Amino acid sequence: MKNQGFTLIELIIVLVIIGILSVTALPHFINLSSEARIKVITQIKTSVKAANDLLYLKSFMSSYSIRPVLNRPDLIDIDMDHDGDFEVFSSDNIDVRLKYHYIDNTDIIKRIDLSNDFLLEEEGIDFTYIGYDLNNDGQVKDDNCYFKYTQAQSETVPAAYLVVISGC
Repeated sequence: MKNQGFTLIELIIVLVIIGILSVTALPHFINLSSEARIKVITQIKTSVKAANDLLYLKSFMSSYSIRPVLNRPDLIDIDMDHDGDFEVFSSDNIDVRLKYHYIDNTDIIKRIDLSNDFLLEEEGIDFTYIGYDLNNDGQVKDDNCYFKYTQAQSETVPAAYLVVISGC
């Protein structure tokens, strides 16, 4: 009995078929990571907005102690844990500072859980960016894959939420 293996032609045909399949399937798998980043950035926006909506409502509830910030009519502190202290600058305390009844940009990180995959970048006192640093330069905005939070500007101009995903 004679043992025969595959001929060279058969091997080349199989390799060509595998190559064609990988060329057509690879872009789909590469695009999955981009789609995942877009979904996560969108979820960050949803989480910040939900936290903001909840705190906005709580800022009008009589069951929470509220204290205006001295010489700042736009800011109020809320005693969220009902302990009588307004420890808004403590990272492990849940008390919160609101600007025109919306989350102050310095308090965003206290309101949502983020993994270390994200970078927080602040611009002035009004804008906070949360996103991916895809080129590892320590900045978020230049990668165009981020969530931008603009804190409230007045009683009639509430907080704004923007998702930029062109670079994801």
